[in-house]
Amino acid sequence: MMGVEGSSIGPEESAHLHNLRIGSVVLLQTPVMSQSAVRALTDSIVRAGGGRVPVLVSADQEGGLVQRLQGPGFSTIPAATEQATWSTSALSSAWVTYGAQLHGAGVRYNLAPVTDLVTPEYVSTNAPIGQLHRNYGTTTTSVARSVGAVIDGLGRAGVAASAKHFPGLGAVTTNTDFGVATDYTTTTSSPSLDGFRAAIRAGAASVMVSSAIYEKIDPGVAAVFSSRIVTGLLRQQLGYTGVAISDDLGNAKSVAAVPAAERGTRFLLAGGDIAMDADPATIEAMVDNTLARAASDHAFAASLTAKVARVLALKARVGLVSCTG
Repeated sequence: MMGVEGSSIGPEESAHLHNLRIGSVVLLQTPVMSQSAVRALTDSIVRAGGGRVPVLVSADQEGGLVQRLQGPGFSTIPAATEQATWSTSALSSAWVTYGAQLHGAGVRYNLAPVTDLVTPEYVSTNAPIGQLHRNYGTTTTSVARSVGAVIDGLGRAGVAASAKHFPGLGAVTTNTDFGVATDYTTTTSSPSLDGFRAAIRAGAASVMVSSAIYEKIDPGVAAVFSSRIVTGLLRQQLGYTGVAISDDLGNAKSVAAVPAAERGTRFLLAGGDIAMDADPATIEAMVDNTLARAASDHAFAASLTAKVARVLALKARVGLVSCTG
């Protein structure tokens, strides 16, 4: 998944989409644009991609401080802390509306809802979620109820959802965009996982894996590179069979110590399916590294078939392709 910034795609991005056969795009730092203008942008992205399988376009459309698409045709979405006060039916209905707006703009994949549990004692110090009002309340019940309603509403609008940031950013102090974040409390049996269980029951099309380090699960290893977390905890313990997508592997300072070319491959090796790179300058190196590993490692190459199948199933779910057989 490649990041695209601005109101149009440039020659380098177009070349990457076509030559590297990039499967998906995330819209970043989009200026105020009408729904029709965003649709023109997403159409141009799909044209640049070419091929028989259309590019899947996504965005971070959470509400509050994180709403990438704003302008005529897009509602102003309140922060998650406010959404959490609505009834389940009202929240689901609202997200049918927000999802329909995304769908009309050619965005079939929303990198939301935030599923992180931020308990009261962490709200004031939790930089990535609590301080930005991105959390659906401060209890497991509130988070589980809310994320289920959001996923339901998006699904009824024909938009795939992504529960994030597994296994939770609620107990860290550092925003992973700006530094290394370490969680010293979360375990494989923490109540904070209940929100992700609820998201899975609600039919989340994907789960986004955090780039924080979880000392009580896999010490010193970022979750996006941890097979204990992606395969052991998410796949095996929680039984999740859908798409696992990484948080940003391009610009995020949390993964800066790992060579950029290796980050996507390491996520795939850990059990992930879609490696997100918000930095177009590094995506060619990431693709080349993955191809080189596939050429030299038959087991890794064989594992890619299941990953591709999961991504195609997600694309079929939102009407981009038809999967039969």
